Amino acid sequence: MATMEDVAKAAKVSRATVSRVLSNYPSIKPETRSNVMYWVRELNYEPNMVAQNLAGNNTNIIGVLFSDLSNPLYASMVTAIIREAEKEGYSVIVGDAQRERAREANVISNFKRRKVDGIIVRPIGVPNMKLYSSVKIPMVSLFKKVGKKNLMIRSEDGALQVAHHFYDTGHIKIGYLGPSIAPDGNNKLAGFQKGLEEHNLSLHAVLECNQHETAENQKAYQIISKYFDEHDPTEVTAWFAHSDIAASDIIRALIQRGIRVPEDVSVCGYNDTLLSRKMIPSLTSVASPIDEIARNAIELLIHEIRNDTEEETLQLSPHLYVRESTS
Repeated sequence: MATMEDVAKAAKVSRATVSRVLSNYPSIKPETRSNVMYWVRELNYEPNMVAQNLAGNNTNIIGVLFSDLSNPLYASMVTAIIREAEKEGYSVIVGDAQRERAREANVISNFKRRKVDGIIVRPIGVPNMKLYSSVKIPMVSLFKKVGKKNLMIRSEDGALQVAHHFYDTGHIKIGYLGPSIAPDGNNKLAGFQKGLEEHNLSLHAVLECNQHETAENQKAYQIISKYFDEHDPTEVTAWFAHSDIAASDIIRALIQRGIRVPEDVSVCGYNDTLLSRKMIPSLTSVASPIDEIARNAIELLIHEIRNDTEEETLQLSPHLYVRESTS
């Protein structure tokens, strides 16, 4: 079994430096930290965390709470966050609120009992400000502003890119399936309409669909099927859906009626999940920068763990990936 001395020798640093890296001392240079953590993993060194925690009053554990891990986007994001946390010497415990307020509160309480060094959260719907204001440990919020450190995605920018793409591919009668009301910065419909207006176009159809659908609990298929039963399915030649799951349901409903995608109707989704790359046809979709989100979330959290308590909100932009469903 490898020892701390073995790690120090392999990394060409002192034993004290290895100890400081494992205890997340703020004075350690990033390149030194990366070097030491490489050899910790390479040698399968298992530090005596109990002794370190008693000495440093920390646990080297981060709690990560997501509103619903059945959402493939969030599942991918958790994987990326775990990877980035481990690079910095942190272990991760994951909580799934399953869109239930009581579960969300229980997960936060569990994190407190485990004395985690910090928390990354993706709150449910309209955030429970009473709950999150009671969190007195370092915290970063994803996509919702609930504390001092927040990371946001400009979803409207992604929708704007979709509008430009539909115009460039010659579409005039365009439809949208998704929520009609959402917070600023996450309002896909507003961004989509803005992009169409830049080309003197307007939406031919807007179908309301819940923002929080999952593969297990969704109504997109019923909504689009009802529309196709009442209208010519080829009347709208391009559909933008608020999620890849909803987009896949549009394609399913079209194919069942003998409509070809993309020859007759184009379809674009949002989130660029694994589903978008595995479907036939592969799905054009807007991607949130998952690796960038994870890296910045961990960086923001470490800043606060090290007593950087200034308010900070990062804004990241998505990117449209064009595939077969609109080509």
